[in-house]
Amino acid sequence: MRKYLVLFTFLAMFASCAKDNDTAEELPAWLTERIAADEKEIAADPQSGLDLGAWLKYSYKDSVYYEYHNLLMSSLPKVYHSDGTEVSFAQTEYADYQKGKCCKQFVWKGESYFED
Repeated sequence: MRKYLVLFTFLAMFASCAKDNDTAEELPAWLTERIAADEKEIAADPQSGLDLGAWLKYSYKDSVYYEYHNLLMSSLPKVYHSDGTEVSFAQTEYADYQKGKCCKQFVWKGESYFED
């Protein structure tokens, strides 16, 4: 019985790691480039505030959206289509998006980002 428990634990951990790797492969090129540029800027200037940022992935109406959150920003997070174009919602549409979006998933967090 102990063998099976150890085996199950190992398989569960492996499956969990594989899932995280799949997410990284799904990122669009524009977002991968943006994250790389942010990481380069953070390395060059640790006081830039970019380490307080995060990219989140959401689903809404059968489409994928990405949001950039930065804890220093006083405005609402910018929302991007999966092709990299910024979404320009009217006030009502934005409220509908906020109510209807689902499946929150962090795709990148700066080292100092502390929200879940």
